[in-house]
Amino acid sequence: MLFGLVVLTALGCPRSAFALTRWSAGIQIESDNYDYLAGYGDWVQVAGFGTVWHPSVVQDWMPFAHGHWTWTYDGWAWVSYEPFGWLVYHYGNWYYDDSVGWFWVPGTVWSPAQVQWYTFGGYCGWAPLPPPGYYWGDPWTPWRHHHFNVWFFVNVNHFGDDNIWGHREAEPPSRDLYKRSVVVRRAPGVRDVERITNRQITPIRITRERVAPQVQGNRPAAKYARPKVVQRSRMVLPQQEQDRVKQYAPQVEREVLVPRGNAPKQPMPVQQRPVHRSSGRQKTGKGR
Repeated sequence: MLFGLVVLTALGCPRSAFALTRWSAGIQIESDNYDYLAGYGDWVQVAGFGTVWHPSVVQDWMPFAHGHWTWTYDGWAWVSYEPFGWLVYHYGNWYYDDSVGWFWVPGTVWSPAQVQWYTFGGYCGWAPLPPPGYYWGDPWTPWRHHHFNVWFFVNVNHFGDDNIWGHREAEPPSRDLYKRSVVVRRAPGVRDVERITNRQITPIRITRERVAPQVQGNRPAAKYARPKVVQRSRMVLPQQEQDRVKQYAPQVEREVLVPRGNAPKQPMPVQQRPVHRSSGRQKTGKGR
C-alpha cells in the first residue's frame, strides 16, 4: 500500500525525541484497513515502531474514552463510538510521544479490549495496552507533578454507563485509598459490579464479521497499490448495543474528531513518558 507518510527519525537522542519530516514514499502496509484509517488520521513512521497511525482528534482525546463497557461471554468488551474504534481498540497497541501524540501500532490478534487495569476501593482504571517491551508508570507519581495521565478512572457505579467520558474522575483516586484497599491488576469482576450498582448484568454474545473497509463520509482516501491483505474483523453487536452506539456516535464525531491533518499535538511531560522495560507484557483479563 502506498501512502504519503510523516517520517520521524531519531537523531542521537532519547526514544521520544524525534525530528519531524514530511515526505511521500512507497511503503508496503499489509492490510486494506489502512486505507480506511487514513481517512481519520495520518500514517507516520516512528523510529523503533515502524509505520503507525496517529488519529486526527481534539487535544484532550485519549484512547478508550468515548464509548462504553459491556459484559460478554469473552469478558468485558469495549464498544467505541468512534468510526475507527472497531479496529484500533481490538487489534494492536497504543503509545504516546511528544512529537506525535497518541499513536496506534498495528497488530493482527483480536481481543475484546486491548487495555490493562487497576481496580480498588470502588474505582477502576484502565490504560491502552502499550507495545511489547513498554509499560506505563503508575497513575499517581506523574499526576502529582503534571496534568497529563494515560489512566482513565471511574467510580465502579458508572462502569457500565453509556458515554463513559462523562464519568471520568478528574484525578486518579488517592494513593491513600490505594494503600488501604485490596488492589487487583485486572478488570472489575462482574459480580462486584452487580453488587455495587445493584443491577443484574446479563452477558451478551458477540460474533465477528470480516470487514471490507472503505473510507466513509467526505474524508479523503489515500492512494495505494494493493498489497497482500491481512484480514481483520469487527464485532457484531446485538441490537440494543447498536442502539447505544447510534445515540452517541454523531456527538462524538462532531466534538472529538477534527479534519485530517489538523489535529493538535499535546505535549507530554518528560517524567510521564512511558517507561521502557526489557521483557514481559501484561495481558487483558476477564473480570469474572
